[in-house]
Amino acid sequence: MNDVKEKSNQGSWKAGFGKFVGVLNKIVDALAGIAAGAIVVTVIIQILGRVLGNPAPWTEEGTRFIFIWIIFLGIGMGFRNSESARVTIMVGYAPPIIKKISKWTYTIFSLIFFGFMIVYGFQLMMQQVNMNEMGSALMIPMWIIGASVPVSGVLCVIGLLESLILHPHTVDIESLVKPKAEVNQ
Repeated sequence: MNDVKEKSNQGSWKAGFGKFVGVLNKIVDALAGIAAGAIVVTVIIQILGRVLGNPAPWTEEGTRFIFIWIIFLGIGMGFRNSESARVTIMVGYAPPIIKKISKWTYTIFSLIFFGFMIVYGFQLMMQQVNMNEMGSALMIPMWIIGASVPVSGVLCVIGLLESLILHPHTVDIESLVKPKAEVNQ
């Protein structure tokens, strides 16, 4: 009976986590889509301004700032289904023990890197807040741009957890590489 109750609690926990990341993913996807549309509009304004001989100085800076946010949102989005860059060809030629530990090595080193992103990104953002740093053309606080780093780190951690919990087959590097026998044929 305890096993059934434990599995039920585990299932409800997974379902709750799945709902949470589902809502979060929709928000992040919407923000990335809005940002992509904003870049298109900003670049069109920049082109029209140059063609008409009256370029707007804020368009270049705006495009750069929006692009930074898109990149960092995209990093977090890539870890949802383990779509991040990984070197799997070397694992294909590695001994079986290396293949078995590759998933956890990938996970641990990714989490360490995301920790650096969160901690040092937050420190950078706080430095920008304390110095009251502003963008030169748009005159927006630079911490808004700097916030992309720790936000991305948090999204990456959540995305990696999503991969491990909800899509474990995407993180299993061993299943992604072909055995030596198949590679040599």
